[in-house]
Amino acid sequence: MTVKVIRLISGEELMGSVTKTQDGYEIKNVCQIVTSYADTTTATARVGLSPFMPYSKASDLITVKESYIGFVVDPVNELINEYNKVFGSGLVLPPSKPTLTATAPSSNHGFVKL
Repeated sequence: MTVKVIRLISGEELMGSVTKTQDGYEIKNVCQIVTSYADTTTATARVGLSPFMPYSKASDLITVKESYIGFVVDPVNELINEYNKVFGSGLVLPPSKPTLTATAPSSNHGFVKL
């Protein structure tokens, strides 16, 4: 089992320990990825994890038919770290991408230094 993000055709994004089955995917320790815009003036999005169907035992294990799935992707390390705080060992991984730093533009163009 590996931690994956599953986008359902309904638009919901789930995260959990995923195992491929003959008919779809089994997701253990499933949670839902939610976004909110903390500052609407700069459109800065915040991403978080919330319980999936907290009124049920769905977080234990659910099976999703392949016909309901849009795609399956690997999450970035920052999201895996948040997931591991709740469901995993608490192991923290390094950032997925280096931090971008803007530099002063040269004579005729601007660029981002990595």
